[in-house]
Amino acid sequence: MGLFCQLKREKLGTREVKFYRFILIITLILSFYVRSDQDYSEREDVANFIKKMVEKHGFNQSSLTKTLKNSKYQEVVIRIMNRQPEGTMTWSRYRNIMINDRRINSGKEFIKTYKEDLLRAESLYGVPGSVIASIIGIETRYGKIQGNIRVVDSLMTLAFDYPRREIFFRTQLEEFLLLSREENFEMESIKGSIAGAMGYGQFMPDSYRDYAVDFDDDGIRDLLGNPVDAIGSVANFLSKKGKWTPNTPIAIKAMAKGGGFDLPSSYKVKSGEGLEDIATKFDLTVSKIAIENNLKDVNFIRKGQVLKIPRRQKLKSNFKPYLTLEDSKKLGIYPSSSVIGNLKVTPVELELDDGFEYWLGFDNYYSLSKYNRSKLYVMAVFEFSNVLNEFF
Repeated sequence: MGLFCQLKREKLGTREVKFYRFILIITLILSFYVRSDQDYSEREDVANFIKKMVEKHGFNQSSLTKTLKNSKYQEVVIRIMNRQPEGTMTWSRYRNIMINDRRINSGKEFIKTYKEDLLRAESLYGVPGSVIASIIGIETRYGKIQGNIRVVDSLMTLAFDYPRREIFFRTQLEEFLLLSREENFEMESIKGSIAGAMGYGQFMPDSYRDYAVDFDDDGIRDLLGNPVDAIGSVANFLSKKGKWTPNTPIAIKAMAKGGGFDLPSSYKVKSGEGLEDIATKFDLTVSKIAIENNLKDVNFIRKGQVLKIPRRQKLKSNFKPYLTLEDSKKLGIYPSSSVIGNLKVTPVELELDDGFEYWLGFDNYYSLSKYNRSKLYVMAVFEFSNVLNEFF
């Protein structure tokens, strides 16, 4: 599930997210707008898709054509998919949205009600109950907000009118049709997220087919209305697709020492300071600061002027651990506590409103990224799970 899809479902009343609240208002208006000239049944690419489903999976051509003909292009889906907050929202803001008193209280009640099931899933799959509860809480606030767009509409829109990821979403549409047949779903009534994710844990159709489990043994894999099945399925997903490693950490706090990572992102010029003074202070060159700030005259800066401080190097963005601790230290990123064993790490840099925060992620950090490939999301799940631990 995309980050903006999550943010859309939150009540953003805080001042720091006014921009996103404005976007949500616009998208709400747009959600009532459906392109009237769109008839998917008349399109050649849709006809070819239907032919594939008939020949490959034995679907009834007439019935499938009718279903897809009735699907509606959703303008709001395209607009939100093009406005993901990764890279535009700081960790400070994202964390405040995702981890707040209301969600913590809801998590406390969810754990109180389903503690036995969470611990059973932890015992069976090795995934901590607090992590399972964290994911369900962040995804749908424990089932309260599962999405309000018909899944068939979302997937048709993305499969045939979103070229950037059409291959992925055509696969998801295929999986959704198969899932609906296998689980006897009323396909045209199922609603989900902008991207077509469904249920308590917001599973995409392929993940639903591959990793959903009947955790209460009632004969039905129900992730749409059964929180017990959702608990088992989230744990199964992380265990099998995420290759979760039991009894190992997700991440630890780190400190930046040298390497340019401990530099502030900006600096306010003091009285009497010149650019050379500032360059010396941060062990940088005058030209590098000048280029970063588009300064035409390096001899002219004024008191109170805010300059951007360039970083000497950037961290490689990677979810999978690729460094030894010694390699990490050479980069200038040090663990804030001891690490047992020879675990590899991936450095994580999170932008705050006034600087940066650093962590070292382990294999289970990578496991969580299989659920959502966003470091903001992964860190929110991790930190929220730490909060929820006290309720077990």
